[in-house]
Amino acid sequence: MKRVIPMIKLLVLVICMFSLLALTGCSNVNKENYDKIKIGMSYEEVVGVLGKPNTCEDPVLKTKNCMWGSSDKQIKIKFVADTVAWRSSKGI
Repeated sequence: MKRVIPMIKLLVLVICMFSLLALTGCSNVNKENYDKIKIGMSYEEVVGVLGKPNTCEDPVLKTKNCMWGSSDKQIKIKFVADTVAWRSSKGI
């Protein structure tokens, strides 16, 4: 029983560390990745750089707006026919 408690503590520590990394250090929403996004890139190419978007509006006339990140640190991209037409960033 004495060996189980340190193993549980270690497991909890590892889970906490991975959670923290997922929330902060491993974020793809950064200046370097923003600079990789170019007008004319396909949606699939952008997802290759930034990962799946946090939100995407339903397409209207082959136009959709997608956002990566949160309200204070974000990258927004407007796609027309699944091609980057416009991009902006905040807090990166």
